[in-house]
Amino acid sequence: MGIGEAAAALVRQRTGLVFSEARRSAFEAALVRATHRAKTRAPEVYLARLDAEPALLDDLVAEITVGETYFFREPQQFAVIRNQVIPALFSHRPRDHPLRVWSAGCATGEEPYTLAIVLREQGLEGAAHIVATDLSRVALAQAHRARYTRWSLRGVPDDVVRTYFEPVDDRFALAPALRDAVEFRYLNLAEDTYPSLPTGIWGMDLILCRNVLIYFDVETVARVARRLMDSLSDDGWLLLGASDPALSDLVPCDVVVTGAGLAYRRPGRGAVQPSAPVVVTPPFALREQPSPPPVVPPAGEPARVVVAAAPSDDPEDAARAYAERDYERAAGVAGRLVRRDGSDPLLWIVLVRALANRGDLDGAGRACAAALDRHRTSAELTYLHAVLLAEAGQYADAATAARRALYLDRGLVVAHLALGGALARLGEMDGARRAFRNAERLLAAMPPEALLPASDGEPAGRLAEMARVQMRLLSEAAA
Repeated sequence: MGIGEAAAALVRQRTGLVFSEARRSAFEAALVRATHRAKTRAPEVYLARLDAEPALLDDLVAEITVGETYFFREPQQFAVIRNQVIPALFSHRPRDHPLRVWSAGCATGEEPYTLAIVLREQGLEGAAHIVATDLSRVALAQAHRARYTRWSLRGVPDDVVRTYFEPVDDRFALAPALRDAVEFRYLNLAEDTYPSLPTGIWGMDLILCRNVLIYFDVETVARVARRLMDSLSDDGWLLLGASDPALSDLVPCDVVVTGAGLAYRRPGRGAVQPSAPVVVTPPFALREQPSPPPVVPPAGEPARVVVAAAPSDDPEDAARAYAERDYERAAGVAGRLVRRDGSDPLLWIVLVRALANRGDLDGAGRACAAALDRHRTSAELTYLHAVLLAEAGQYADAATAARRALYLDRGLVVAHLALGGALARLGEMDGARRAFRNAERLLAAMPPEALLPASDGEPAGRLAEMARVQMRLLSEAAA
């Protein structure tokens, strides 16, 4: 077996990506470039490093997967989101009900940031949570920086560019308010880690997974498709790319014909009619902004210097920044306060959550350990410790931490869910089922709109849906 075949086999094993004969030459060229960057001439040495060094595998994955992406790609799909999906979602829920949106396979971020612009134009920027995932950490790092060349903005009208971007040297920096509206996370779609509470992928009202499934074989496509459908809320929508395979023959789903191709929903949902007639408007029918977006600082200045006030010692400022999803400011304020006086467990909770939500899992883990040294009886900090351990793949320790959180507070629903997830990953299915049933029992006694402690603002109805999904996945695994 040559280096190309061996590398392709390793990539397929780790990521689920496959390469047909038609794409083999592109893979070989990407492999040459990645090998050159690794400064390793001996093929067997490169393969050994590829197997042992996650950063090297990330580099190769980025080389072979990050393809054509730009803002408002396939604009008719975004028109469908504005004119059909959003009206359908709000036809039976309050306008301020938060939307959960997932860009799966987000590459360098153009797609989720486009979603942020669309939601802002619909007046929903404060009532939406956008999660963007990819299996390339290199691409995620570029996405988080949110600086793009003119090529990524091709076809976007100049007035839109002026509204949402600021020229910085030879690039265009996205306005901080929109950059902070998206939470980027690492996720391998081929793995069975979702839907789950630790990944934040569950109960999604809208999923975009465009031009990703084309990289998988039929077996992997079916497995990923089932998990995408399980990650939808009861009335959620899944949109794929024009080149992706149809899902109706692979998983149970309803197919909705839209003006931009097919959309998918949970079985039995059908094509819910929006409250107003669907009119496919041009992709840039943007309303006038009531106030300009925050200005991006000149090159060389820290991005937060422009939008942040002088350092605050006010605990309410940390909580307010976290509620606004300004995790960098929340972490900064909370960090200064706990270094001065770590007696308030709520400040530690803000710090741990803010660090984790901005992607600094190592920092969140260190902060959580320090917090538990001071507040060993905090059920929420112990629960957060369980979540962070699960994120690190330490499922046995995560289960132990979740059990301790439940010892401290038997009614902490999120700890039951965390325990169930950790036990399922350990193969302890009976224990996992008990944990999820306990969560369901507690949630059944609560109003669906009730916000649960330590849930980061999730209502009981959403968490009940998560518990049902997890129970169904366990039943399918046992069948």
